[in-house]
Amino acid sequence: MYLRPALMFACCLAIFASSKAFGQKRAYIPAYIRDSATVEGRQFRPERTAQSDNFFLIWGAAVANDPRETAEEDLRFDPRQILDTLEAIYRRCKDLGLVNDAPGTKAATYKFVVVLYNTYGPGGPEGWANGWAVDDTIGAFWVHPLATRTGIVTAHEFTHSLQAQLHIDNINPYRGTKAIFDNIGLFYETHANYVRNVLYPEAVTSDIDAHHYLMLEPDWKFNYEGYHFLFHIHHELGMDWVSRLWSEWRPNEVPLQTLRRITSMSQADFNTFMFRYARRAVCWDYDTLQWGTYLRRSRAERLNAPWGRQFSQRTYDILQNVDGLEDVWTCSPSTAPQDYGYNVVRLYPTSDTISLTFAGHRNVNDHAGWRYGIVTERSDGRPGRYGEIHTAPTSTFQWVRSADDAAIYLVVMGAPQDSMHANSIHTTWNGNPKRFHYPYDVRLNGAVPDGYQPSEDFRPWLRTDPGARHVNGGGWVASSARVDASVFVAPYAMVVGSSVITDSVRILDHAYVANARCSGKVTISGNAFVLDGTYMDSAVVTDHCFAMNNTVGGRAYLAGASMVSNYDLHGTVKIFGDLVVYNDTASCDNGEYHVLTQYYRNEPLPCDGRDSNHPENVSVNRRTTGGVVSVAEREAIIAQLEPNPARQTVAISSETSFLSVVLYSVDGQRVLDATYVPGVMEANIDLRTLQAGIYTVVLTDAHGRNGSRMLVVMR
Repeated sequence: MYLRPALMFACCLAIFASSKAFGQKRAYIPAYIRDSATVEGRQFRPERTAQSDNFFLIWGAAVANDPRETAEEDLRFDPRQILDTLEAIYRRCKDLGLVNDAPGTKAATYKFVVVLYNTYGPGGPEGWANGWAVDDTIGAFWVHPLATRTGIVTAHEFTHSLQAQLHIDNINPYRGTKAIFDNIGLFYETHANYVRNVLYPEAVTSDIDAHHYLMLEPDWKFNYEGYHFLFHIHHELGMDWVSRLWSEWRPNEVPLQTLRRITSMSQADFNTFMFRYARRAVCWDYDTLQWGTYLRRSRAERLNAPWGRQFSQRTYDILQNVDGLEDVWTCSPSTAPQDYGYNVVRLYPTSDTISLTFAGHRNVNDHAGWRYGIVTERSDGRPGRYGEIHTAPTSTFQWVRSADDAAIYLVVMGAPQDSMHANSIHTTWNGNPKRFHYPYDVRLNGAVPDGYQPSEDFRPWLRTDPGARHVNGGGWVASSARVDASVFVAPYAMVVGSSVITDSVRILDHAYVANARCSGKVTISGNAFVLDGTYMDSAVVTDHCFAMNNTVGGRAYLAGASMVSNYDLHGTVKIFGDLVVYNDTASCDNGEYHVLTQYYRNEPLPCDGRDSNHPENVSVNRRTTGGVVSVAEREAIIAQLEPNPARQTVAISSETSFLSVVLYSVDGQRVLDATYVPGVMEANIDLRTLQAGIYTVVLTDAHGRNGSRMLVVMR
């Protein structure tokens, strides 16, 4: 029901109150709009309002008396169209069990308030859209007229109003009035987009694919686009279970902890449940509401559009080859899976049978566990086959290709053995060092991982413009870019757009540079993406860093999976972890930083000279060998130290004679060389000088072939 605006201001309060006499909810006028000292209060008139059964619409005097006749097109709107759309959203949310307007609730008493931004003129409220409540009485949201053309934005904001009613009407008495931790409240945005996508499935997006960290306990990097795990819950358990995350959420829980508690799953079963979520994401395997179709379309559009190609850095993970072991790869320390985060590694077959040996770095922390397996994709992008779900820290298995396997992926998820560890210390808000990581190695026969196939087949969607291989290194350089012959561009690296690269710059590994200026001795390496900005002197951008529109010089070091935008960084400053750095006016020239900044507030780095030993930078994880550990024949050799001198050595035998036998500590340091006799297939390691711990014995024969053993010394 649509109620025409009242004609006289003096009648306003009486008219709004009298609606209850007809069995309708009352229109509630927010206190700040009742205040004549505010812009909104001074402009409030009944003729600038409109009502329906469940919504009360308010706007300002900067639009025409009939807002449908407003001269400025962006501010023109039809109150009836807005209210009709909102009522349709309300009915759908009611049917889905999201609205609780039982007798006695404030949601049964008052109409939800909607205020139109940018309709009040100079000094008035402006913005796009945001929602919550007014006066702790009724849900409300504020929205620009342009954002009301469809229900996509208003469905999101109305969800915030419903979230507010949980507090106002005390639906969940455990919750209180605010989120427990600063960033847990960002789940509000994740959930609002999920509800939007239940009502408007075509609005889904896959433009954010960063998945190694816990998107399920979101932070400000991707909180709006972290809703895919809710699709998984909806798909496997039903929408009621998503709603129960709100109505049964308790203090000191994040949503997944609530889910495990209310489903009564064991930790092992919950890990497997979540791994099914991780592998669904490879091909967006969701038939529900055609989400999968829309998500696959979104990913294809993004990877082929100039604005979206850079997200290919996150879509599939790049492993690092272990030095000296041509068939062994390790995950990047910056993108190792965290609790329920995952890696998606595309495999490029070299034979019909692929043999894989997986080895998790069990010594990285006391909680480490994994789920891993194979997923295939059909030629049309739809899901193909799912392999066995593997749970052992170390195992060997095979995959036999079929004609329908257009693409093959290895999916690895961090699966904590005991529990999920999000709390006031171990949250994304406190940065990468405070999250448990689950790194791993993989040995491949019959395939190579993405980034090691022929370079012509590597990320072809990034080479759509004319270009050629660079004379120094063989990397791809677009014709629109200027890259001097003195610059080295590695075979898998790319330089595109209007980039100007001079002097002794090195662009290595799988790095991507677009529209940037680089000079001096700058190094860009790893899987780093550099978009726009100026990089000079001896600056380094490496690992999985995503750097956009920065000025970077001196010996500044940008690394990890950090996202650095619009910042002036120079001197000796170091950026690591999952840190987000964004500030368009600040600069920094010193210190090492891992902790997430509140970049949505344009908050600068503290720039206080802290080093790696600063409490915020110290990791909860132990260092692992990274590029040293091989998974070749990785059985453990356990040596028990006892007083008997005969037990103070370990003998190692092999099928071939040794060229060298070297022992490495857990942090990759060379500890000692074993004694062996040339031509004899046996070596002895003296344990008397070794401390208790985990070591890796790397063996090399005369043909350059490598093998390794893990040695555990216990006292």
